[in-house]
Amino acid sequence: MPRTWRLLCLLVATAALGACGIGQQTRHEVQSSNLSLGATDLETGGVGFLTPAAATGREADKQALAQAFARALGDARPGVKIVPLPSILSDVNAADLDQDYKSMYRDYLETGILEGSVLKRVGEVGGVRYLVQLSLADFQQLSRSRLSFFGLRLMDTKQANLRVFLQVWDSHTGAVAWEGGGELNYAYDSATENPAPLVTVASRAAERLLRELPGSR
Repeated sequence: MPRTWRLLCLLVATAALGACGIGQQTRHEVQSSNLSLGATDLETGGVGFLTPAAATGREADKQALAQAFARALGDARPGVKIVPLPSILSDVNAADLDQDYKSMYRDYLETGILEGSVLKRVGEVGGVRYLVQLSLADFQQLSRSRLSFFGLRLMDTKQANLRVFLQVWDSHTGAVAWEGGGELNYAYDSATENPAPLVTVASRAAERLLRELPGSR
């Protein structure tokens, strides 16, 4: 084996061994405010997920964001009835609430308000009292070369930054019962070119933010 290839193999092996000890780095910043949500209210009333809002250019990420948060809430609070976004949308459509739902959503994007009478009907057809409104403020994916050899990239550092805001609305009263927001910075080393996926980053953000809910451990 030529010396150059022996050196390359040694370098690759060294990088692989080094990567095993690098792991992942996650940094969270979270703030929350409890307005009226009791420690057992979610278990009593159940929770449904509404269509998230998203910053321009991130509209395609709304379903993945809702899925990640619904799954994280289910893992954290197994006693809570959770109705995910696809089921809420199906229930809304079956009840001929689609136009009202669209109008409520558009008004929310402009005013930050969910129209009370429509919210109540959505809760009724979904069989839940509480409805989660998520807003994806920003999501960025970065990659920088950490290790290369003769122009060959052996290891990249993948970075992702996500900012998200969550409100729990009480469909019976039309009021916000709880709200919280957070920013997550996530970094890890990888030999692949794939960026950090949104679902992975959103799941980590959800796990941390949902700990702030009353009754969470």
